[in-house]
Amino acid sequence: MATKSVSKSQVLSKRARRRASEDVMTVFTVKRAAANILAGFDLPDDAEIAIVSMRPESVEKIKATFRDRVKRVAEVVARDRPKSQERASAVIDKSAFEPDARSRAVLAGIRIAQEDLRDAGGAYDLEQVRTLMRGVSRQAVDKRVQEGSLIAVPGPSNRRSYPTVQFMRDGTVVPGLKAVRDALQTTNPWTVLNFLINPDTRLNERRPIELLKTGDVATVVDAATRNGEQGA
Repeated sequence: MATKSVSKSQVLSKRARRRASEDVMTVFTVKRAAANILAGFDLPDDAEIAIVSMRPESVEKIKATFRDRVKRVAEVVARDRPKSQERASAVIDKSAFEPDARSRAVLAGIRIAQEDLRDAGGAYDLEQVRTLMRGVSRQAVDKRVQEGSLIAVPGPSNRRSYPTVQFMRDGTVVPGLKAVRDALQTTNPWTVLNFLINPDTRLNERRPIELLKTGDVATVVDAATRNGEQGA
């Protein structure tokens, strides 16, 4: 039987190649479809693979791809979410940004007030009011607002708006607004407007503003006084 002789140099060469292969480390960084991309690589039979992934399902696919082609798939690690992200999630508590019951009530009140204004016919701006009042100065308008004989509510860009419902057909302001505000015991213009434009049981379901326009100030002031006492 013939034997094949192997020279010492050939043996050393094989050992050198083996040692060289043991010293080689190849790193792949793959963002998507790692199993499909790596399936085409021809690796040595004695290769060992270590996997680091944020997705456990990706680890399983890569292991299945190389299971029968390499020596072993070793040191498989499913990397956890970075601690910095965990800290960020812990620091940012979305529930802390949700308005509480009191804040939601304030918001609901603003919406109701705006609905009142719309139902009452909207509002004039300052220049329109000056025209209605025969060209009075801005200072004169401001003075009437301060004393309560003219209602002004915060409008767009926080500019004053003047509900149209408080003006008579001839452009004059209905009488008794200051007396009504004093009787209600408030300086909040939205509260005054809400009282004026809604039907009142004390007035046989009539709206206070309607009675003011007929000149019946005393009846409205009496209803406002009782309303103010209840509010207090």
